[in-house]
Amino acid sequence: MPRPKSFDPDAVLAKAMGVFWEKGYDAASISDLTAAMGINRFSLYDTFGDKHELYLKALDAYSQNVVGAMVERVNGIQTIDDLEALFCAIIEFQHSGECSPCCMMHRAAISLAAVDEEARKRVEQARERFHGAFHDALERIKRAGELKQDLDLNQAAWQLIIAKSGLASYNGTPVPEEQAKGAVRFMIEQFKA
Repeated sequence: MPRPKSFDPDAVLAKAMGVFWEKGYDAASISDLTAAMGINRFSLYDTFGDKHELYLKALDAYSQNVVGAMVERVNGIQTIDDLEALFCAIIEFQHSGECSPCCMMHRAAISLAAVDEEARKRVEQARERFHGAFHDALERIKRAGELKQDLDLNQAAWQLIIAKSGLASYNGTPVPEEQAKGAVRFMIEQFKA
């Protein structure tokens, strides 16, 4: 009979997610991971498989916790002002000094997803979740009469995803706040009735 684990797998997975989030897949060594997770190599391999499997589980945890929280924020958008406020909050957070250098999903998209089918699927799933949430938010705003009647909601949702991803790519060195907010206002003005 196997011995019960002396650690909480979800808690140590969250620590591994932090390492991958900060360093990316390639730069995160097994030593970095075990040190952060507070477990030995055997426990890592026994519980999570190899580094690649651990990374995919960390991406899943990131998707559930971080992407999920952001999608919920988008799901709460009811007005054009709410939409602008979401982007302004992202920009303000980037300038708070508490922001990570890069979104973990964005880091995956520009590194491992290009060569790894499983990582690519996770990036695409996150992108589709955002697209659906932004599309639904735009539909609510349009029903309220705040958007152009001929606005292509599908393309507008993609534009919002690209804008959000663009901001995320500059987390470590954010675009000056005034310019970033001005660009967001300009984008949203193109949607308004």
